[in-house]
Amino acid sequence: MLDFVRSYLDELLTSLFLLLVAVLTVAYPPHFATPGGLLLARVVLWSAAILVCALLAASRFSPRAAAPLHFVFAFGPIVVAVVGYSGLQLLSASVITAWLGIPSFDHEMMAADLAIFGKSPYLWFMRWGLDSGLFARIMSGFYALYPFTPLLAVGWFLWRDDTKQFRLVRRALIISLYSGYVFYLLIPVSGPLSLAGATSPTFLESTSVYSFLESNFRYPYDCFPSLHTANPWLIVWLSRGKVPGWLMASAVTAACGITLSTIVLEVHYGIDVLAGLAWVFLIAAVAKATLPNAAYHRSPDRL
Repeated sequence: MLDFVRSYLDELLTSLFLLLVAVLTVAYPPHFATPGGLLLARVVLWSAAILVCALLAASRFSPRAAAPLHFVFAFGPIVVAVVGYSGLQLLSASVITAWLGIPSFDHEMMAADLAIFGKSPYLWFMRWGLDSGLFARIMSGFYALYPFTPLLAVGWFLWRDDTKQFRLVRRALIISLYSGYVFYLLIPVSGPLSLAGATSPTFLESTSVYSFLESNFRYPYDCFPSLHTANPWLIVWLSRGKVPGWLMASAVTAACGITLSTIVLEVHYGIDVLAGLAWVFLIAAVAKATLPNAAYHRSPDRL
């Protein structure tokens, strides 16, 4: 039984999460800030359901459908884990935090920044005039790149048919994402902007796309640890020596840019970023410990 759980932990976590979402959405229907949020959610859910049903039906009549179906089930768990972040907001997960009686830790995080760095790291960039203009736009681009990095990393190893690395990276990212969501519930932190008072919106906040996503899908206590920092560096750490030099350089550049963007855009405290870096080594160790060596050597059709 233990070997089964270790071998199929990704699938089990995905199934449990989807079951939880299904139960809670029936018991507590989600609310959206704008009608467009509901429309987008419905389009995504119905499109995914139709795709899976179509592939299942096609696989009964054509062997050619087996490959796309295999891709969906191999790639699906990481997609669910990434998109699952929106479930925190849709399911009003902050109610759980309130029920547990856990207050916001923003003032403690700001105090930790002052003790470690002497000031909020954002003030360094503000002093240098890098909190606006072209640099802010570049940082916003890096910040927006984050949700695609897990998908690109897992997709690369799946495309390269590197079963061992595919399973390791997928396992690590799934554990990181779901564990991070639990931390958001237990250590609620809104970020430096919540303490800034009435200020003009940052470049990122002023964009229509970010405003729409934040209003409908962003969870308000999603800072500690910084998964924006952790997951790109987790990919880099696990992929060293496993990818071409140009790709590793691209991954490191993306990780540096995304990490820097969390501070420049005032989304995270410095202590969030430090926790995210420590998170990398913890999750990497857990992923390796939970993935049996036998699973590394499965044939590609049993991913």
